[in-house]
Amino acid sequence: MQILLNVIAIFDSMREEGCGNKMGFNLKLEHIKFLMIEGANWSDEQHSHEDVYQISVPLTGRLIADLNQKTYSMSEGEALITNPLSSHSHLFEDVPSSMFLIGLDREALNTWMKERNGHHEIEFREHQVISSFHIKKQVKYWFNHYLFDNHQDSYVIEDEVFKFFTTLFDGSYSKQHFHDSVHRHPDFLVKKVLDFIHSNYDKEINVETLARIAQQSKYHFIRNFKKFTNQTPYQYLLQIRIEKGKELLLNTDKSVLEISYELGFSNPSQFYRNFIKVTGCTPIEFKGS
Repeated sequence: MQILLNVIAIFDSMREEGCGNKMGFNLKLEHIKFLMIEGANWSDEQHSHEDVYQISVPLTGRLIADLNQKTYSMSEGEALITNPLSSHSHLFEDVPSSMFLIGLDREALNTWMKERNGHHEIEFREHQVISSFHIKKQVKYWFNHYLFDNHQDSYVIEDEVFKFFTTLFDGSYSKQHFHDSVHRHPDFLVKKVLDFIHSNYDKEINVETLARIAQQSKYHFIRNFKKFTNQTPYQYLLQIRIEKGKELLLNTDKSVLEISYELGFSNPSQFYRNFIKVTGCTPIEFKGS
């Protein structure tokens, strides 16, 4: 019941402050906070948190994030983890965008980790490749299965959340935390494939190569990949290429021909056709919009 009261209070304060157009889903537990922000032409001031690990997950559009004097231009499929005391800020430009902000209490997370493997203060690798679908699916699961289930204590949710994110993300604890059985877990192996795709999207990639990286048969790899991302490997690769193409169209003077080959398409017509399929407009129309 305490969780439900927290959520009601948060949504009430949002209505009073008139910020409903910027905030969506918002859930606050004792040691964890989930917040969804959406809009355009929005930013927060440069700041830091002494007692929170903050996870920024772009969902739609583009997120410009500054972290420790380094700028990241991010879209769906990426995450930025801000360790405590790290200076950071967020920015949405004029394209409608959305993101999850997830805050994990520093003391609670480190206590949880210490009890399980003796590791003390942990530090996450800052920029990582993830499946935002996987995170959205898990957040929805926690909300639906625990929010209105009064017999569930908040610590049950927090235990699952800490386990989920320390398994999903790499950090200083990884060599200890990811023992052999975790390295063989399908989700961990699919994440290795996502890393490979994001690093090699401009090259020719086939399913056989990805299945070898995942150490799975072609059939099991495709099934696990779709379960993790809600897309086939080809659809995911296409999405990455089109998002990169949109960025090049908006921020460079390169021609459609140059961009199509830079993204790894075999010819400009393939880029043109898939761009329309994904965005609903031609590359030229998008550039001029």
